[in-house]
Amino acid sequence: MITCIIKNIKTLDQNTYNNFIDQLPIHQLTCSSCHHSGCLTKHAYYNRAIKTPTGKVILRILRVKCSHCNTTHAILLISMVPYSQVLYKDHIRIITQYIQGNDFEDIMMDTIDIDESSIQYIIKQYLRHWKERVLSYSITLNEMMYRDCFKYFNRAFMQIKCTPNKLYSCTHIT
Repeated sequence: MITCIIKNIKTLDQNTYNNFIDQLPIHQLTCSSCHHSGCLTKHAYYNRAIKTPTGKVILRILRVKCSHCNTTHAILLISMVPYSQVLYKDHIRIITQYIQGNDFEDIMMDTIDIDESSIQYIIKQYLRHWKERVLSYSITLNEMMYRDCFKYFNRAFMQIKCTPNKLYSCTHIT
């Protein structure tokens, strides 16, 4: 998979994702499996549910295929956590509230589709897969920690599966 940093996303919906994909120079991306550049082409799409403050949104996610190694990769935005319906910023909020010993009422009120079950699952996955990593590398728990997670672990924060993931900066895309 390929995770793209894009700034100033106010709402995550299909139009936002489509506008981003339309501006994305796919030919400049690097395959996260074989690390070749200039070999990716649009291949297919799949649907993915995302829990946003405005409700559950179904996004049609682009998959690209490497002509060198034939691997396919999903193109995700940095605001998305691979294999999760909960947004990155909400993962951070949930874990921060857990560490501080606070309740989760404000999170559940802000994003109505996040319930106690979702929160308990995120906490369980954090404790099982990420707590020791974050502590051992002294990573500060905030929305900018994604750079350290890709640097040290080659994956997005709270990405549980060890699928190769490449971070791509798209700061030129509006």
